[in-house]
Amino acid sequence: MTGVHQFTDVQGERRRLLIALDGRVKLLIMFLALGLNLTAGGYRFPLMLVALSVFAIIAAGVSSRSFLRRMLVPGILSVIAFLTQLFWYPEGELIRTVSLFGYETAIFQGALLPGIELGCRILGGMSVLLFFSLTTPLPELMRAAHFFRCPSVLVELALIMYRYIFLMFEEATRIRSAQKSRLGYAGFGNTLRSVSTLGGMLILRSYDRAERNFAAMRCRGYRGVLTAVVPSQLKGHDWGVLLGTVSLLVVLWLVR
Repeated sequence: MTGVHQFTDVQGERRRLLIALDGRVKLLIMFLALGLNLTAGGYRFPLMLVALSVFAIIAAGVSSRSFLRRMLVPGILSVIAFLTQLFWYPEGELIRTVSLFGYETAIFQGALLPGIELGCRILGGMSVLLFFSLTTPLPELMRAAHFFRCPSVLVELALIMYRYIFLMFEEATRIRSAQKSRLGYAGFGNTLRSVSTLGGMLILRSYDRAERNFAAMRCRGYRGVLTAVVPSQLKGHDWGVLLGTVSLLVVLWLVR
């Protein structure tokens, strides 16, 4: 398996409090945090969410470097969102005019706060999503989704895609390594031919693997519906964390 697959599963098997929480509790907290992040005005509450997510990541034993590396793309998107608001939100007093790609662009005072708010919302929402994705194995998350009446076909598709997408990446890596050992990427023309060959072989091998796996599932009793494990009752620490986190989020939203 790839490093991402091993990381997610190993983190989920640890028995730390934040990782051992019931998936239903995590789903409720995640949707509440995302909803408050969208409805809260200003930039204080989203930044509080980022701080809470970083603290929770450290408390859960997940590498903070891994979390920050995954936050790089949302950070770039937040900067882009801030710049678009800064240059295209003509309200308030004119601060200055900037020459951008040969065009004179005006920056208004009223664009600063909406731009900062939009960028912080992106960071706050993605930090919450990354925390739950790094501390919750997908099977646990899908059991919780099934409990909340998520369509079974979506749950099954998510589990199957999660299982086999890493195998597809590994297959592509092996094919590419074999091509490189035969100088398949020496020159632009060879690179184009090798990439097209890799794509075709990957599609064919994926189809063959799907046929074999489906036959194996039918031999093991699959009749169109995966057997789902019924979640157990919530324990005391689950209720405690749920009530405590909900209270904390509501208080932060009120004092934002």
